Amino acid sequence: MQQFILKAFYLTAKAAALLLAITVLFFASGFILSSIPVNSSLAQATRPGAIEIFVTSNGVHTDIIVPVKTPYLDWRTKLPLHHFKNVDSSYAYLGFGWGDRRFYMETPEWKDLRLGVALSSALWPTRTAMHVEYIKYKLVPNKYQRPILISPEQYQLLISYIDASFQKQDSLYLHISGSGYSHNDTFYEANGKFYLLKNCNNWVNQGLRKTGVKTALWAPFPYAIMRHLR
Repeated sequence: MQQFILKAFYLTAKAAALLLAITVLFFASGFILSSIPVNSSLAQATRPGAIEIFVTSNGVHTDIIVPVKTPYLDWRTKLPLHHFKNVDSSYAYLGFGWGDRRFYMETPEWKDLRLGVALSSALWPTRTAMHVEYIKYKLVPNKYQRPILISPEQYQLLISYIDASFQKQDSLYLHISGSGYSHNDTFYEANGKFYLLKNCNNWVNQGLRKTGVKTALWAPFPYAIMRHLR
């Protein structure tokens, strides 16, 4: 019996040490790789026709915010207002986020987070969803809401990136009926798998990279993105 207890203690300690090592490595890699900029030679667009987008952070999660309508796309043709509980044509902006489907759907607030949901989203690849939010007014720039001016060509690259993140059927985004936290947001089925090395912030970071915006080489944390947008 004593030998069994000692063996169990040894295995538990070994597992804890391995988990600690992985955690330290993850945070260290995030800090180092987020310090390495990409697209650093490209300045924000200033010529006529430049489009202002935003990147927002709540300290854990980042989103990309774009105008609802531009000469290049009216997003309402892809994200119809009737998918949302109480949104009208006066809403001027849209927020996009990509993440673990179960985490999104079952964790409207951090107080609702359950250990099983957190572990499943972190430890192995899981299904994903796109969170879409209609925003009525233009955001006020601050440290949590960073504006970026991009060219029409860059914006079209961003449109393609966001569009490719949605699952489609007959060219229509697959809406998750009855989903959403409030009157102006909802969820759609997404492409890709979520896991520790490819999370919601990496999705935003990858979109900025493909658009040609200065951002991090790898960005698992919000600050890794926001630091390059000051």
